[in-house]
Amino acid sequence: MPLILALHGAGANQNYFFKATYGMPDLMEKYGFIFVEPFGYHEFGAYGAGTLPKVTVPLDPGVAPNPIAARRPQWTPEEAQKATDLSEKDVMNVLAIVEKEYAVDTSRVYLMGHSMGGMGTWYLGQKYVDKWAALGVMSGGFGYVDYPLQRLKGIPIIVTAGGKDTAMHGPMAQSEYARFKAAGLDVTYVEIPDGTHMSNIPASFPQVIEFLATHHR
Repeated sequence: MPLILALHGAGANQNYFFKATYGMPDLMEKYGFIFVEPFGYHEFGAYGAGTLPKVTVPLDPGVAPNPIAARRPQWTPEEAQKATDLSEKDVMNVLAIVEKEYAVDTSRVYLMGHSMGGMGTWYLGQKYVDKWAALGVMSGGFGYVDYPLQRLKGIPIIVTAGGKDTAMHGPMAQSEYARFKAAGLDVTYVEIPDGTHMSNIPASFPQVIEFLATHHR
């Protein structure tokens, strides 16, 4: 069976995507997916990407900052590095366990995430590039400073953003999409008009799942 490994957003847990309003579980039944959502060690673990310099995204006037940011732990640099390292290990350990215990089609293993999970998808996507048949990034920005774009050549990617998103939105998202296309990446961009950071999920989740279902290594 094909497998989706999904990464939750900051301040949340492993139940993040399991909502009927997002199309669960009907979409999984329709396409025959195993859907796995690891906790990632900590609600702000960031899946290995927590201490990397991120691309700065200025907010458009009238778009309120994401309130979840106020809940972030005040970690020392050493604590932050430990949390993000263990978060990455948790994700990859869960993947290994599921592949061992279930009949997984390893040519159809997908990585996706929203917000912090989207940034984690960018990071783990390029680091373990040989694992994934396709990637899905929702409201997760378009990477990090000096992000190694070339590592993702040949991997289909779908990226979604809201017009009023706090992570990446409007002209900035379109500009980054054009940069990825110019680098030769296979990227599909979906923008949700007037979509916010969270309302982007129910609006684009079905499109992400349908996109992943059409690709294999």
